[in-house]
Amino acid sequence: MVNSQNLNFSNSLSIHFNAEGFSLILFDEANQLISTKKVATVLFLKAQNEIEKIILHETESLRDIKNVRLICESDTYTFVPSAIFQPQNASDFLISNDNQDKNFQIIYNEIPQWDAVNVFSISKTLKESLSSLFPNTPIEHHVSYFFMEKIKRYGNDGVQIWIRPKIMDVVVIKNGGIELVNHFTYQTPEDFTYFTLNVFDQLSLDIENCEVKLYNSVKHIEIQNNIRKYINHVTVE
Repeated sequence: MVNSQNLNFSNSLSIHFNAEGFSLILFDEANQLISTKKVATVLFLKAQNEIEKIILHETESLRDIKNVRLICESDTYTFVPSAIFQPQNASDFLISNDNQDKNFQIIYNEIPQWDAVNVFSISKTLKESLSSLFPNTPIEHHVSYFFMEKIKRYGNDGVQIWIRPKIMDVVVIKNGGIELVNHFTYQTPEDFTYFTLNVFDQLSLDIENCEVKLYNSVKHIEIQNNIRKYINHVTVE
């Protein structure tokens, strides 16, 4: 649970939104975890005033914190090379019905260290609520966060997998560049391994030497054990 004691302006707060609700994650000035709190409520089905009321209530004791990060999970996203991206044409890059749906808002994150732009969509009411509550805070996609905070440009060649409940975001880095960014829906550890091996096959990766890194894998021991039956180099973060 988030504890408001000993808060100061140097603390930072990350709010992670997903289909089941959101999490409040509080860090100290050294970026060490202080506390977390999960709020289970389906925001995407609520009106804007309801969303704002819920978020305000849960963050009431944290209002003095100036360093706030907003991170949203979305299954609709695509990575575009910075060289060809034009903001006015962002919707053209997102191949989805969402860019025709008035209930969704298209957003993009520039990721300069990777020479890429992540174009994604989230619920329009959630986007408007966050813009109202945190007008100067950008909204980040969870895979943008993954790239900016977890994957270094060089020395990380291989397969990086961000594990979510029943969804795996797969990133392949080769020679310091992005070879693949995609997500797959899985039900079992065997499904997870199948999709991973399929990526190896489609991209002709060396299964004997290519490393697979699993993130958010602490609660997924069966996934770890199963994939290690087929891949030699598996690490967890």
